Parts: sequence; C-alpha cells; structure tokens
Amino acid sequence: MEQNNVSQLAIDLEVLKNEVKQVAAVNEKLDTAIDRLTDISGSIKSMLAVHEEKLNKSDDIDKAIFKLLENRRKETEENIKSIETRLDIVHKELREDIELVEKRLMCEIKGISNSLNNRVGILEKYRWIIIGISIALGLSFPEVFKYLTFVK
Repeated sequence: MEQNNVSQLAIDLEVLKNEVKQVAAVNEKLDTAIDRLTDISGSIKSMLAVHEEKLNKSDDIDKAIFKLLENRRKETEENIKSIETRLDIVHKELREDIELVEKRLMCEIKGISNSLNNRVGILEKYRWIIIGISIALGLSFPEVFKYLTFVK
C-alpha cells in the first residue's frame, strides 16, 4: 500500500508539476500582456498629452483670432464713425459754399440787371429825344418829308 501511496503521490506530484508549468506559462503570458498593456497605456498617455497640447494651442489660437476680429470690428466702427463725421463736415461746408456762391451770383445778376436797366433807360431817353427832334423838324420843315419815299 505504501507503494501505491508513493506511486499515487508521484502521479499527483507529476500532475502538480504540469499544472505549475501551465500556471507558470499562463503567468508568463499574463506578464507579457501586462507589459504590453503598460506600453500601450504609456503610448496612449503620450498621445493624449500631445492631443491635449494641440487642443490647448488650438484654443489659444482661436482666442487670439477672436480677439483680433473683435479689435478689427472696433477699428472698423471707429473708422466708419470718423468717415461719417468727415462727410458731415464736408457736406456742411459744401452747403455753405453753395449758398455763398448763390448769393454772389444773385448779387451779380442784380448788378447786371441794374446796369442793363440804366443802359436801356438811356437808350429810351435818346430815342424819345430823337423822336421829339424829328417831330419838331417835321413840323418846322414839312417840305423835307415830301421827298422821302416812305411818306406819300
């Protein structure tokens, strides 16, 4: 019986050795898998860090762009207000200049009109003088008009 026990123990020992070998093989595979997972985890961490950095840079760039756009918008509004102010000033000055030119033209027209009225008045005075002299001569010398062809 003892031999049976010894043989049974030997068999059990061999079975245990095989199982230990299998567990050792599984442990090696698990260690390898854990090492690979650790490497992958490190790679993922570095990739995440790189992507996080890129996202931060992108956010910074976006903020800078929005700030520049806002500055440009404010500058444009200020430029438009400045242009509107200048246009209002120029419009006012042009209106004043046009009114001044209109007043000058009206004064010149009145001056020319008065001058023409004076000249016409002088011409009318001479016309009446000539008509008066003609009538006086016609009455004084009626025989002169006999020889004129237009009077018959």
